[in-house]
Amino acid sequence: MREPQLSTLIAKELRSETNRRFLAHMPAFKAEQTIPDNLRALLERLENAERGPRAVRH
Repeated sequence: MREPQLSTLIAKELRSETNRRFLAHMPAFKAEQTIPDNLRALLERLENAERGPRAVRH
């Protein structure tokens, strides 16, 4: 069996639930409360898309 590439391992760690929880508690990764509502809505849509199923679009 071939050992995974370093980039694959890093990507897997970045997507891990443990890493997401850790980063969610860091101030640099939280949205400012003073950002405009439309930007906040776009950030929420982006977050939901990243969490959702990985559908291939044609």
